[in-house]
Amino acid sequence: MKLNDPAQLAARMVEVDADLDLAGMPSYSHMWATNAQLRADLARAEARLQMMTLALSKAKSHLLHVELIARSATSVEQVGRQLVQLRQDRDLLEAEWRARPEKTPPGDAPDA
Repeated sequence: MKLNDPAQLAARMVEVDADLDLAGMPSYSHMWATNAQLRADLARAEARLQMMTLALSKAKSHLLHVELIARSATSVEQVGRQLVQLRQDRDLLEAEWRARPEKTPPGDAPDA
C-alpha cells in the first residue's frame, strides 16, 4: 500500500491508532513520541557518561602525577613547585584543547 496523499496517510494512522487502542495498546503516535523521547534521554545519558568518564580519567591522571611528584621530590618546597608547574601545564593543555572546538569532548566545552 502506498499512501502519497497526506490526508490519506493521516486517515490511515487514525485507523491504526484506533485498532491499537481497541487491543489495549498505546497508539502508534504515542509509541513514536515515546521512542523519540527515549532516544533523546539515551543521548543525554551517553553524553553525561562521556563527561563523567573524561572527568574520572583526568582525576586519575592528576592523582598519578601527584603521586609521582610526591615520591620523587626531595623537599616539601620541591613538591609545591612541581604541583604549581603541573597545574600550569594542565591549564595550558586544557586551553589549547578548548581552542579546537571540533575536538572538544561533548559537555566539556566552556559553555556546557
